[in-house]
Amino acid sequence: MFRKQELDATGPREGGPGMPPTPGANSAEARRFPRIGVELPVRVKHGLVRATVMLKDLTPYGARIEGLEKQRIGEPIMLMLPGLKPKLAFIAWSEPMTSGLEFDHPLHEDVFATLISDFAVGHHRRMALGRPAKPSIRDAA
Repeated sequence: MFRKQELDATGPREGGPGMPPTPGANSAEARRFPRIGVELPVRVKHGLVRATVMLKDLTPYGARIEGLEKQRIGEPIMLMLPGLKPKLAFIAWSEPMTSGLEFDHPLHEDVFATLISDFAVGHHRRMALGRPAKPSIRDAA
């Protein structure tokens, strides 16, 4: 997990504690799990500030949120996911109005599967659950 001492201005150091070397700065190969697209308003607490943000991507290891000004790398944030206790995460990267979070502890696979089945964007939900897209009536025409 990301901690302030493991980060510099460009993000996590390659090969830091518990981190495998990253083949490319933003490459898909560097991910431990593919991002699953979601559209879910969630509450966050950052210091004394409480806000509602839009959860856009989710993995068992972290999330991408939109709606907060640019944040400082390594800062803690509490994310309130539906049906769960507040989840501690750290800012892994940040741009104006968008931030990537890494959870202090990964989501349990059953919890993650439930969140995806309830809140993932259509095709992401089917892919994450290992179900092929169902043919629609339009496909039959």
